Amino acid sequence: CNHFFGAFFRSVRILQGSGEKIPCDLMASRLKTVKKVLQAPESREGDGFLVRRPIAALPSAEADPYLMLDELGPTNYAPGEFHGAPWHPHRGFDTVTYIKAGEATHHDSMGNSGMLRSGDCQWMTAGSGLIHDEGKDHPGGLLHVFQMWVNLPRSHKMDPPKYQDIPAAKIPVVDAMPGVRVKIIAGESHGVKAVITPVVPVQYIDFMLSPGATATHTVPPHMDTVLAYVYRGKGSMGGTTVTAGHLAVLSSSGAVVSASADGAGEGMDFLLLAGKKIGEPVAWRGPFVMNTEAEVEQAFEDYRNGRLCKHKPVPVL
Repeated sequence: CNHFFGAFFRSVRILQGSGEKIPCDLMASRLKTVKKVLQAPESREGDGFLVRRPIAALPSAEADPYLMLDELGPTNYAPGEFHGAPWHPHRGFDTVTYIKAGEATHHDSMGNSGMLRSGDCQWMTAGSGLIHDEGKDHPGGLLHVFQMWVNLPRSHKMDPPKYQDIPAAKIPVVDAMPGVRVKIIAGESHGVKAVITPVVPVQYIDFMLSPGATATHTVPPHMDTVLAYVYRGKGSMGGTTVTAGHLAVLSSSGAVVSASADGAGEGMDFLLLAGKKIGEPVAWRGPFVMNTEAEVEQAFEDYRNGRLCKHKPVPVL
């Protein structure tokens, strides 16, 4: 193996989930490379809280089916300081809220409510439309939240809204290799499947690496968008140096994502997002993501005239 891959590639490596022994030169040919690394810009959202938006600088065709990934915190708030995101509408996509630390409430315009706590995830299909608020009445303390938007194809944009609320205890966590913990929110890794079933098949996986550890993950061949957002620490991704706040855009060729945490640092944690591109036109203004401008205009008209919420959202898990 050439020295560039030294810590990871040896004479053979067993690919996760396959049990197949792969010679080193063949393994190298299956490695996904990093096309580019982007620094996450910062923006004020909701009631003025600061978020990092790693996908914001990526053209929509490259991020497809993903629309947005926001990271809030980690920040310690005084009681009453964090006001969350006041009432706002959505139509045409999924919103995914992953609470890394802290807690956040959720209410919608049709009487549904709940509390998400550390490690929990809510996968909400906005579909034909709903109005909700997030994070109201926060008690203070540490808060670290990721919110991701996943586009829906034309055939599902007007589906009835639904929730998949998954407590941390039900989200699979695997100690995949020495120093590597993998939390499988959507998709599959190391032979373990998530309990969440999204409308659009995607992988959403939280990798947590101890100092000096190396993680591998095989992406299904049909998933041609692969992104990795580093939210803690420093290391390398496919041989390219990455640090907290970096989004690595990986090649569609190859199958294996490899990442290593610096041996002398705090380790490295990153979110892996993979999916198959929908490949449809995207018309997006504010909280509405449709296929045409006319459909977006209709969403705004429905909202103004009280017709946005056509169905009552229901929990499915």
